[in-house]
Parts: sequence; structure tokens; C-alpha cells
Amino acid sequence: VTILYVTHDQEEALHLSDRIALFRDGRIEQTGSGEDLYLRPATDFVAGFIGNSNFLAAEHLDTKDGTATIRLADGSVVSGVRANGTFGKGQKTRLMIRPEAFGMERRPASAELNVEIVDVAFYGERRRIVARTAGGEGVDIRPTSAAMQSQDLTPCSRQVFFDPTAAFLFPA
Repeated sequence: VTILYVTHDQEEALHLSDRIALFRDGRIEQTGSGEDLYLRPATDFVAGFIGNSNFLAAEHLDTKDGTATIRLADGSVVSGVRANGTFGKGQKTRLMIRPEAFGMERRPASAELNVEIVDVAFYGERRRIVARTAGGEGVDIRPTSAAMQSQDLTPCSRQVFFDPTAAFLFPA
């Protein structure tokens, strides 16, 4: 049985649907499963609309085989980011990273981001860390609480880490 269900509740749509059509200004922006829209957003609109997202200013340096090398505002270079589209060298872009993609420990092939931790809230199975980059960009970080039991997260400057293959690059 096919049912067409219209909702503005993202969690409800992700939970109930086999296939979702996300509309923007009366036009379909992307169709696919909830996982497709969340894990492989076609546009920055989809990335920002479905779930929580961090967008950081970046400069495109190079793309090979669908993955880009970029320079973040703090000057750090990150390689292996999925490029959504074609970019010219030096083009201004936006790097999207989901809050749960961040970790407090370095892993193989992880990229680092220098942040100032502003606030930490405990939610049982996870914590929400509000941070800010040196350029003033807000960053929402949501690692599991178990991964942070021995971490001192009082407001401070520190590095956080993310897997570049879990990030997406969009035009600015």
C-alpha cells in the first residue's frame, strides 16, 4: 500500500517513511530514504534542514576522485571531504559536519579543528558541547557520554576531531 504523508516533523518523516521527498519553495530538493537525505545530502539546504549541521567557511584547494582538499578559516588543511559539485581552486565553500561526527580523541585519518569550548550540557547518553572557532563560527558537538567519562570539558581552548569522509563540501 502506498501512502502519501505530508509532515513538517523531521523525526516523524525519518521514522515512518521508506522514501522522502524534501521540498523547497514548491520544488523537490532531494528524494530518497531518510538515511540518504541525512547521510548523503545533495545540497546544503538538505544538509541544514534534515538533522543538525555545522557549516564552516572553507576555501577549495583541489578535488580528485570526488574528494576535496580544503583550507579552513584557521588555515588548517583538510583532505578527503566529499565534494558536492564542481569547485574552482580558491573558491569559497561551506564545509558541513554533523555534531555526532566530532570526537574528542584523534583517530587515524581524522582532521582537527581548534575550538574554544563555551558550554557543556549532560543529556544522559550524550553530551552537547557548544564551541566556537577562532573565526567566531559556532560548532555543535555531540559525542556519546561514555566516550567522555575522563574528559575535563570546562571552558577551554582545545582540539576536536572529525572524519573528513563524514563531512560534505558545498558552494558558499
